[in-house]
Amino acid sequence: MADSTRWLVIGGGSKAGVYRTCPVFPCGRSTPPLPIAIECESETEARSLYRIFQPTLSKLSPKSGPSDILTAFQHSDGIRNFFPNGTRDFYAVVIGAPAGIHRTRTGAENSKGSFAYHSYRHTQSFWEALAFMVVKGQEARMPPLLTSTELAEESHVSLEEAFDRNLHLGSSSPTLGTTTPTDSLRSSLSHDRCHDDPVSPPRYAPEADHTNPRASSSATPIVYIHVRNLSGVVSSQHHVTRPSLEATAQARRLGEDGARYVLAHGYQPSDIATIVQIYRRNDSKESFALQLAALGMALAEATYLGDLIYLDSKEYQRIIVLLNTLDMPITEVLQSPSLELRGFYIPASVLLT
Repeated sequence: MADSTRWLVIGGGSKAGVYRTCPVFPCGRSTPPLPIAIECESETEARSLYRIFQPTLSKLSPKSGPSDILTAFQHSDGIRNFFPNGTRDFYAVVIGAPAGIHRTRTGAENSKGSFAYHSYRHTQSFWEALAFMVVKGQEARMPPLLTSTELAEESHVSLEEAFDRNLHLGSSSPTLGTTTPTDSLRSSLSHDRCHDDPVSPPRYAPEADHTNPRASSSATPIVYIHVRNLSGVVSSQHHVTRPSLEATAQARRLGEDGARYVLAHGYQPSDIATIVQIYRRNDSKESFALQLAALGMALAEATYLGDLIYLDSKEYQRIIVLLNTLDMPITEVLQSPSLELRGFYIPASVLLT
């Protein structure tokens, strides 16, 4: 990709154009929202994207603020749909050299240079990356990617179809679209670090209308899934995200209910594998829950998960009766350290009781 890569610069008057290498522009909250440099996979892609942006940019004033720019971009179907959501990676570098929307993690990391407050966001939504650049990484200026009102209007389609259709910047008042786990745990960001002016208040956010319930609900961004480790939420995804084959295979060891739980709660393959190992080492859900709690999972959650994946004593007896109806003698079954039945992993010690 490196040989064919081109950089498209949008806005900025005479600075706009297609470059072989990314120009270096001043960055930080005090700089204007435009120009923005966008890394493209080829010159053809850069030219096509320029043609999509140009009609909208030509209508903007040189003094247009972030809200005006986002509103203008929002009303362009071409800009919204140029890169289908979830198909490509974008790394929006707001503090770095060069600043801009990079297409590789290496490029984003290399942009750190000597900046003390290097900041970028990883997302698979071009809209989110573009908005992050326009607002200079200020979370309070990020518009919602999908609102509860928009989902309600699409009640005739499935949730995933609604996400696929509506994952774009909403038109309601700006709010937190994506944040780090410490900023309400709503972001698919990779690295949102401190900015160059961490104490400066947002300059473009209008006052929220707390007296209008509809306005409050419509400004709420929708998270598709939280990504978790055993200690809690580490990031969030605002687009439809399928569990990996590895995660699905590991989760099946926990039975249907346990698998649905860990996959719906965004546990990653390594953490699911740890849960499975602890399950296999413990015959009681109490010890299972305590060992997970020792690794950081909330005891109440670990206990509930144990309720889902452990069979009670009556279920154990039912399984033993069922095994006795099989052609294979129970003694042969017990020669294996484990038995897989309908998705459950059942320790041999349980079958011996």
